[in-house]
Amino acid sequence: MKYYAQFFIRSAIDHNRIIEGCGDRAVIILDGRITKKLMGEISAKECQKRGFVAWQIHQGDFRQSKPISQIWYVQESKPISNPAWLSAHAM
Repeated sequence: MKYYAQFFIRSAIDHNRIIEGCGDRAVIILDGRITKKLMGEISAKECQKRGFVAWQIHQGDFRQSKPISQIWYVQESKPISNPAWLSAHAM
């Protein structure tokens, strides 16, 4: 199964809204053999490292994917919640 993390930025028009980032820096391909918890940890670190404000895990290829997690923020003002998704999907 294919997985990737989509990163988000703040909207230039409405700073209270986030939008999907674009370009090759706005996504990372995740190895489907690793645990969902590790996917989350990798995504959070890369999101912060690349300067994005939030991330979400998707399943499938880019043309026909569906989000399988909530949107998680990496900024301290919007801390990452303790997502049940990480523990519920641990392999």
